[in-house]
Amino acid sequence: MPEVIGQYVDQIMTAELRPIGNMPRGVAHQLYEAVRRHTGKPLSTAMAQGIVGRVVPGDRVVILCGAGGAPSLPTGEIDGLLGAVALARVLALGIGAEVHIASVERFMGPLTEVLRAGELNVRLGEDDDRPGTVTLTVSPEDDDQSRAFSRRILQELQPSLVLAIELLSPNRAGIIHGATGKPWHDVHFDSALLFELARAQEILTCGIGDAGNEAGFGAIPEVADIQPEGAICRCPCGSGMASAVSTDLVLTAAISDWGGYAVTALIAYLIKRPDLIADADYVENILRAAVRAGVVCGWHARPTLSDDGVPLAAQRAAATLMQTAVTQALVQAHSPSH
Repeated sequence: MPEVIGQYVDQIMTAELRPIGNMPRGVAHQLYEAVRRHTGKPLSTAMAQGIVGRVVPGDRVVILCGAGGAPSLPTGEIDGLLGAVALARVLALGIGAEVHIASVERFMGPLTEVLRAGELNVRLGEDDDRPGTVTLTVSPEDDDQSRAFSRRILQELQPSLVLAIELLSPNRAGIIHGATGKPWHDVHFDSALLFELARAQEILTCGIGDAGNEAGFGAIPEVADIQPEGAICRCPCGSGMASAVSTDLVLTAAISDWGGYAVTALIAYLIKRPDLIADADYVENILRAAVRAGVVCGWHARPTLSDDGVPLAAQRAAATLMQTAVTQALVQAHSPSH
């Protein structure tokens, strides 16, 4: 049954609803099919089962997020923050994990507001043991500091899971790019060493994205052929936007946040906690909090109630369909008319 439910959830999370523009339609399903060939089962099911099978109460987990920066998105974009918070809630309240979210400085204020709107506390100090408390950690943008941070966070936390969602990551030349092939290295955390070390230490690593330039997609070489700038980018490195950072499990969705909601839904199904699914009201609450906090829709580059160009009404609809796919599968009922 988990694979059946996951298939329906995967279909919902891969519906391309962005405006027609500088990113071609049809890419989401090509990326999905490529990842599915590597995974062998519905992506939401595979990632949820991997997490539930590895993370136990009291374990520490690290979630990394935060995309967009100067010059076009100086305050950063919404996508990735919402899915990170939805996942943090199900991991903290459903599994009992100690959740740490890491992002660059510009996302600390927005993440604080989104976490609170997402029914979680932000840790105020070492003695703060309130239920549902998440620790926020600033990840650096400097490359040398990024490598030192990667070593330190794994050594100090010894997590059982490191998960990235909409975390832009280096290509084969070591340069971070946006989805359309523009360089964006100097304003993002370089996670290459973090995931290399985590995998060497047999920590479960997961990557959620929507274009192939995010952490995780180094395991999917087809990105170079699927994306127009996958193999050759629009910067002097000429090495394409495709990520070279691999994770154990990869999930691709039409919007990275939808991938986060999908994995949240399947974890909730596996642990029988449907109350922790990111439903329509929950998604609206955290989206509104993100906009109030200053991050913007990554497509429109404005503080609109949309995520990657898809308006609030459709965000609510997608969340409702994912929720329904799970909750109906937990209801035992026989039709008197069939």
